[in-house]
Amino acid sequence: MTDERTTRINNGQLPTRNLAECLAVDQSALVGALADQLPAELIEPLAACAEQTRPLGLSKKIAAIGQTLGQWLEQAPSPASQHVFEQCSVHTSDTVRSWASFAQAHLSRTQDLVAALRAQLRFARDAHFGVREWAWMALRPRLRRELEHALAVLGQHAGDPDPLVRRFCIEVLRPRGVWCEHIATLKQTPEVAEPLLIPRLAEADKYAQDSVANWLNDASKTRPDWVTRLFDEHPPSCKASRRIHTRATRSLPR
Repeated sequence: MTDERTTRINNGQLPTRNLAECLAVDQSALVGALADQLPAELIEPLAACAEQTRPLGLSKKIAAIGQTLGQWLEQAPSPASQHVFEQCSVHTSDTVRSWASFAQAHLSRTQDLVAALRAQLRFARDAHFGVREWAWMALRPRLRRELEHALAVLGQHAGDPDPLVRRFCIEVLRPRGVWCEHIATLKQTPEVAEPLLIPRLAEADKYAQDSVANWLNDASKTRPDWVTRLFDEHPPSCKASRRIHTRATRSLPR
């Protein structure tokens, strides 16, 4: 990455192109670059949070700054709050939009689960791969706490016409989700998620297919018997389902 590109990313003028660039973003510099775009009373807590979290990993930085943003939005007068939230949600910088995804999860924490999920889907549909990842990470802690209800709600949306939404509905509760806490219940009793997963065993979109396959591969680490039985009962019958089967069983003995 050139010095010029690094500067433009840290100034919020360009989105990142890959994980390496996401990891390299200077959160403090980015907050500073927003000083002429966002209210001064917001910049101050964001800057303090960015400095405090500087030694931490990326996921903890994004989550903490996003929550700080959410807390400010919660206290700000309605017109200003909505304006700032929209600014962040559509910002050129994918990192700023990622903060907004965590802010949204914070703001919707007192809403019912259906409303909270629907609000988060704007970030699940984002054009940037990183924002889509932060979208599910932001909501996952709540879904993990309300697992039974969450599985039912996700099942209602997992057939959405948009493959990005379908992917979100599977990825968000992966038993061994990447960069986040595992879900012990789903590692030990993955069968509780069958109503969510079985309708997606022939998922047509490859991006969403990968989430289905990875979910099942996660489960195979602790419940290989269940994964084997699932495919015995629902054998692959098309190109899509065969691809999912191959990827889902990659950790099983051959």
